[in-house]
Amino acid sequence: MRPRQLVLAAVVVAGLAGVAWWLLARQATGAVEEAGRLLPGFESRVEAIDAIEVIGAGGQPLVRIEKQDGTWVMPDRDRWPANQREVSRALFRLAGARRIEPKTRNPALHARLGVEDVAAPEAKGAELRLAGGGDPVRLVIGNNHPSLGGSYVRVGDDPQAWLLDEDIGPARAPADWLDRRLLDIPLARIEEVRIAPAGARAFRLSRVEDRFSLDGQPPAAMTDPDAGNGTAGVTDQLPFDDLAVDGGTEATQVVDFIGVDGVAVRIAAWRDERGTWARLSATFDEARALAWFEQADAAKAAQAAEDAKAADADADADRNDASAPEGSDGTASGDATTSPAERVAALRSRVDAWQASFEGRQFLLPPYKAAPLMRSRNDYLAGTR
Repeated sequence: MRPRQLVLAAVVVAGLAGVAWWLLARQATGAVEEAGRLLPGFESRVEAIDAIEVIGAGGQPLVRIEKQDGTWVMPDRDRWPANQREVSRALFRLAGARRIEPKTRNPALHARLGVEDVAAPEAKGAELRLAGGGDPVRLVIGNNHPSLGGSYVRVGDDPQAWLLDEDIGPARAPADWLDRRLLDIPLARIEEVRIAPAGARAFRLSRVEDRFSLDGQPPAAMTDPDAGNGTAGVTDQLPFDDLAVDGGTEATQVVDFIGVDGVAVRIAAWRDERGTWARLSATFDEARALAWFEQADAAKAAQAAEDAKAADADADADRNDASAPEGSDGTASGDATTSPAERVAALRSRVDAWQASFEGRQFLLPPYKAAPLMRSRNDYLAGTR
């Protein structure tokens, strides 16, 4: 080849190399530009979001949450409140999620990442739909990266799949979004438990010192002396696993929890293939509550006076330099900042709120609460847990 031809060939090769480098650089720059926030600007509209939906395989609606007067509720769970904190966390986690690596654009490969169209009957992912504060948002959220933990995702109809730095997969069971707090009456405030099984003899558990025993007998009369406390403690931080509109099923066991403070709660329970369901009701005896609060204040005041006398007896001879012991003025601590009548009113409001939340609904109880609730008289005698 002549020198002139060699020079021309070198120029052509150099030109082609330059074009190739430019194209690669442009592609790399484009990828960097597309990386970043999954939903740019979404953080500014988080508070305006007013509806959340989760759609599963075959286009099946799984979860719907709506904002009503500033509170997230679940329409398909009789508008029971959703877990406000968890909903907010999910939205803020979504707002902060970042794309860290582009994946396939080929729809034929989407199923490998779980980001295929959820209309497919065998789709593994879920579609998250958000409304409010701007254009609707649709995300197909698939598997998580096996080591990095972030979700694979597609935005809307865009075939481009991305790996995120966050796990944003939504819970697909409605119960996972519920505010599952149902009732909270501490064991210390339960005085007696009355149990009426359907078609069997009614019995009761009464407090004897620090334990609840069968029909007022000594705790040693039961094979398991702690079984009574387990039942009396059912109302202590009682959650539920799911709820439904009350279908009117007849209860097989009715349990009344009688409180020392005038609060009484009835739990009527039955079992089906899903577990133990219950309908609840609450009543309030204001006169009994007032007497209990007044008695508690009097006991605190008497104890404070006794403490003051003991402190005086042990004080140094120079009493002018001694500090007055805490509570030496004879006032009761704690609830003494409010009057018994004010505390009764506050407790009345709480009981009324409980009753309003119970009406027309039935609740699926967690097994660890259902088991002691459904014990028979023979179970206590046999020590069955």
